[in-house]
Amino acid sequence: MSVGLYRVVDVEPMITEDDDFETGILTCYLENGDSLVLYNIPPEIARAIGKLRSDDLILDVGNDRDTIYDLLIMLAPRLDEIRNSLNSVVIDYFNFKTMTYRASVYLEIDDIKVKKGMIPSHAIFLALLFNKPVYITDEVLKISRELNESSGEGDEDDFASIA
Repeated sequence: MSVGLYRVVDVEPMITEDDDFETGILTCYLENGDSLVLYNIPPEIARAIGKLRSDDLILDVGNDRDTIYDLLIMLAPRLDEIRNSLNSVVIDYFNFKTMTYRASVYLEIDDIKVKKGMIPSHAIFLALLFNKPVYITDEVLKISRELNESSGEGDEDDFASIA
């Protein structure tokens, strides 16, 4: 990849609960030692990424309502078309109005290169599911640092690791 991109070498999902509300975070650890934290991700994504990271075979027999992510994990070996089409994921944009990041998913379908904007946590899940690289742009990393400095770092002790 070109200059200005940092490869994600690990992703750590966490979930926090408050009364009847739960939300997730993803910490993306980069090859240069930095990290990018994605807040307010769907807890289902955090759990799915936790399952992908686990070496244990997870049999959740008490749950009769799997998510689409559980099904995708189960069917991943049979989803060759998606695996072969997906090249990489790049978290490349921050919207200051909505305070959200965007990921670009790079695909190649029938020799046609396609770039699709996605919710970063969903794009990261796909990349991890199919063992594809995830990158973060220098610009997004810089914005993340500035946001962390202006708001103060969050207290990660409030979150429980699920991986």
